[in-house]
Amino acid sequence: MEYEQIKKELSSMKSEMTSVERMSAYLKGEEVDHLPYNLMDVELPLAEILGYTTLQLNNDFEVFAEVVKQKELMFGLKGISVGLDLRSVGRALGTTLQFPERGIPCIKEHVLKDYKDFDKLIEFDPYKNEFLKSRLELAKRIKDRYPDLPISTSTNGPLSAAQSIRPVELILKDMRKNKENLHRLIELALDCCIKWVEAFTKEFGSVSFSFGDPVASGALISKKMYDEYAFPYQERLVNAVYEITGNKPVCHICGKSKELWEDLGRLNISGYSVDNVEDIGELKEVLGDKMLIIGNIAPVEVMNLGTVDDVIEAVKNCIIKAADSPKGYLLHTGCDVPIKTPLSNLEAYIYAVKKYGRNARIGRLPKGIKD
Repeated sequence: MEYEQIKKELSSMKSEMTSVERMSAYLKGEEVDHLPYNLMDVELPLAEILGYTTLQLNNDFEVFAEVVKQKELMFGLKGISVGLDLRSVGRALGTTLQFPERGIPCIKEHVLKDYKDFDKLIEFDPYKNEFLKSRLELAKRIKDRYPDLPISTSTNGPLSAAQSIRPVELILKDMRKNKENLHRLIELALDCCIKWVEAFTKEFGSVSFSFGDPVASGALISKKMYDEYAFPYQERLVNAVYEITGNKPVCHICGKSKELWEDLGRLNISGYSVDNVEDIGELKEVLGDKMLIIGNIAPVEVMNLGTVDDVIEAVKNCIIKAADSPKGYLLHTGCDVPIKTPLSNLEAYIYAVKKYGRNARIGRLPKGIKD
C-alpha cells in the first residue's frame, strides 16, 4: 500500500473518542470506535521527527511540552508517564551517566562495584535528592501546562533497578557466589521503587503505574534465579503499589518470558505487556482470562525497519490472535519504539488499528477485522 494512500484514508478516519475515553469505555465492556492502542516510549522518535534532539527533549521543558502536545495531535495518544527508567534508581544513588545528543543515555560508571561501599550511597529521598526532585518538578510543570492531561508513573522491577546500581555482570555472579549481599541490594532497590510510588501518589493522587523488569527475562536468568531474585520482589512491589494507589499496576518484561506467565498470573497486576519474541496468541491462552494482555508489534524489525505493508500486516495478525481476549487486549509495540522509526510506519500502525480494529469490545474480534 502506498504511503500517500494511507495518509489520505487516515485523514478521513476521525476518532469518536479520545484515547482515555476509549480505554475507559472498553474496560467497562462497552463497544468503542476502535481497539485501544499505544506506542511504547514514542516520545523519543517523535522528538526526532519534529526536529529535536534527545538532549533537547530531556533538558528543555518547552520541547518536552511540545512533544507531549504533538503526541496527541499526531497519534491520538493523550497522556504522559513521568517515572524512573532503567537507569534512574542508580542515578539517584550515585551512578553516573553519559548523555548523547541523539540516543538513549547509558551508564558511565555504576556506583556500587564493591559491596563495601554500600553505606556510601546517596540517600533516595524524592524530596531531597536533586535528580528525583527534578522528576517530580517535571511532572508538576507538565500537569500545570496541560491540566486535563492524564499523568502516570513507572519504575523498574527491583531486580532491574538493582542493575542500575551495580553492573549486571556482577549481579549475575552474585546470584551464585554472593547471595546475601545481592538480596540486600535488591531489597534496597525495592525500597527505592516504593518510595517513588509514595511520593508520586502524594503529589498527584492515585495514578496508573507500570513497571518493566528486563533483567527478569529468560534471556538473562534461569527460572530458578527468577524464583529467588525476581518474583518475590515483584510481588512485594505490586502489593505495595496496590496498597498505596488502590490501582493494580501493569508489568512489562523484555525478551523471553513464557516460563514466567503462570507466575505473573499470580501477581496482583492489571495487565501484562509482552515482548515481540513471544506469541501474543499463546499469551492469550495462558493469561487472557486473568488480565489485560498488551503487545506486541516488533519495534525494530517491523516499526523501525519494515515497510508500511509490514506494519499493517503485523497489526492485523495481532488483532486476529488477541483481540478477543476475555479480559481485553491493548495493541502495543513489544518494547520501546526506536528513535529512527519513520513517520510513515507510525501512521501505518494507527491506520491499521483504526481500520481492522473498528468497533471493538472486550472478548470478541472487532468488526473491522471481520469485514
